[in-house]
Amino acid sequence: MTSKYFKSGLNKAKLGLHEEAISDFEKASWENPQNFEIQFNLGTAYLTIGEFEQSIINFSKAIEINPKSSDAYGNRAVAYIAIGDDKKSDADKINAIKLGAPIEGINAIIDIVKDKREGSDPFKNLG
Repeated sequence: MTSKYFKSGLNKAKLGLHEEAISDFEKASWENPQNFEIQFNLGTAYLTIGEFEQSIINFSKAIEINPKSSDAYGNRAVAYIAIGDDKKSDADKINAIKLGAPIEGINAIIDIVKDKREGSDPFKNLG
């Protein structure tokens, strides 16, 4: 049975209403804390708004429920790189790739987040 809160959260996330989606996903999580989809989407919503530590918690719960999810490992790798934990990010990236994540895709997003974290400006030498 899919929670009405989970369905509502998905709809709000699709509309870009991430904080409202989080509220619904949290309610769904209270109803069913061992649901992979709820934990994964909650982690994704937190990642989207820059709440990296909380997203790591939810992705970790999702991985406990489904240790074969390349997406959960990949997203947690992104959250770890955002907070500067390169070692944990690399470990998750390796797991994600082993489970089928596309190497180019995961490397590209990690590089983008790392650049943002380091405050680099890729256009600074063009002027």
